[in-house]
Amino acid sequence: MIIQTLKSQNLILLEVISGSKSFGLNTPTSDTDIKGVYYLPKEKFFGLDYIPQISNETNDEVYYEIGRFTELLLKNNPNILEILASPEDCILYKHSLMGRLKTEDFLSKL
Repeated sequence: MIIQTLKSQNLILLEVISGSKSFGLNTPTSDTDIKGVYYLPKEKFFGLDYIPQISNETNDEVYYEIGRFTELLLKNNPNILEILASPEDCILYKHSLMGRLKTEDFLSKL
């Protein structure tokens, strides 16, 4: 499954600009990093086709399946927390379900 398939099948839950552009540290030569969250159709999720993460060939676009995303949130993964805490002007798409996940619910001393 490729990123364009996720988008064409409306499986994206969250899509954000991340990295230097989201922190205002970009330079004229900076690339645009996109991160996101998706869900899989039941037949893929429960079958042998489970895909926890998808990226493009340059890793400038990386998307995490919602279960994997939550698993990494629970481990306080900084890259995943960054996605969840993206500034409003960096959010390209946000499904209402994603509004239920709050950064403060996952921060710990871990």
